[in-house]
Amino acid sequence: MANFIGGIISLSIGAIMLANVFITTIKNTNTTGWTTSETALWGVLTLAGIVGIVYGTLNIFGIV
Repeated sequence: MANFIGGIISLSIGAIMLANVFITTIKNTNTTGWTTSETALWGVLTLAGIVGIVYGTLNIFGIV
């Protein structure tokens, strides 16, 4: 039970950090002068962060 509660707390902190820090930083980065491929790869970082949170959630509930 302690692992489950710790997982929920970690998931909550991770979601807050993802929403308020990570995605905000990614979206507000000045990409002027970057090539199209660099900008596209930079945009994938948000998706990677969201996939990480989903994986963490599934891992807490023992699905993965």
